[in-house]
Amino acid sequence: MKKDFSAVFVAVIASTLMACSGGVSFDLPATSDNFGQNITYNNKVDILWIVDNSSSMLKHQQNLSAQVPDLVTKLNSLKMDYHMAVVTTSMGGTTPDGGKFIGSPKYVTASTPDLVNSLKNRMIVGEAGSNNERGLESMQNALSNSYLSNEGRGFFREDALLVVIALSDENDKSVVSNPVSHYVNFLDGLKTPWVDGTRSWVFNFIGVLPTSTNCRTYNDYAEAGLTFIDIVKESGGVQESICSSNLSSAVTNIRSRIYQILTDFKLSKIPVIESISVTINGQAVPRSSINGWDYIEARNVIRFYGSAVPAADASIKVDFKPKEAN
Repeated sequence: MKKDFSAVFVAVIASTLMACSGGVSFDLPATSDNFGQNITYNNKVDILWIVDNSSSMLKHQQNLSAQVPDLVTKLNSLKMDYHMAVVTTSMGGTTPDGGKFIGSPKYVTASTPDLVNSLKNRMIVGEAGSNNERGLESMQNALSNSYLSNEGRGFFREDALLVVIALSDENDKSVVSNPVSHYVNFLDGLKTPWVDGTRSWVFNFIGVLPTSTNCRTYNDYAEAGLTFIDIVKESGGVQESICSSNLSSAVTNIRSRIYQILTDFKLSKIPVIESISVTINGQAVPRSSINGWDYIEARNVIRFYGSAVPAADASIKVDFKPKEAN
């Protein structure tokens, strides 16, 4: 289950409340217009990295690897329960090492010894892989029942958000055999939707974007990853440019999207927006899209930003006046 909501209405008969010290009665209405939701969230996330290991990719792998320390620090600071594994795009050629988790152990967690270096090293998968990149096919094989019940056992959790992140400077060739819809349907079948009906998986891409007309990556490759982008759009994920010497912004934006999915709190009633107040661990949080919260009216959710994103064990309360009370 994605989120566990417990809601409490305050309804009191005024005559039953007396101050102990002076016998003063506190007149409260028989029903209250104020509504509070005490919220906890599921902090489990399984992250599968698809890393292109064809020629021209080494520098990009190194740039991604350099972001691992900050990524791990941020995930740990919010007390996220994560599993991370890496697969390559090489499903053919002389080194068909795709379709299986790279490194030992096969996936890492917050308790993995020497976690940062272990994850950094497995991001550097080299350039000896096939130039006929089939990352989606590799993903499907690694997330198949046969693989997850054997070598990949333990990585996949039914109640975790599944996050796929692809890094490539070319378009994926898996669709030669199967259309994009095949892989969307595969992930839909693999992951049961959350209780609110939204998908419990999201696909993200770091690569050449259609708008990157002046982008020339290492060895002069510049092929937009249209196949990956189609799945990103379908799942509400993030697409970021690989055409930078620093992938900090790309990884940060993907991480922020993961937090959004896990901590977007759907309200049980439509609120009077001006009446909303949010506290985390008893401290008031400002309404701000930088380091605070905001109300996303189209989805009736509270969304957190920046330093206000709560840790998994935080006590979060949203109070508001229901619109229907007017």
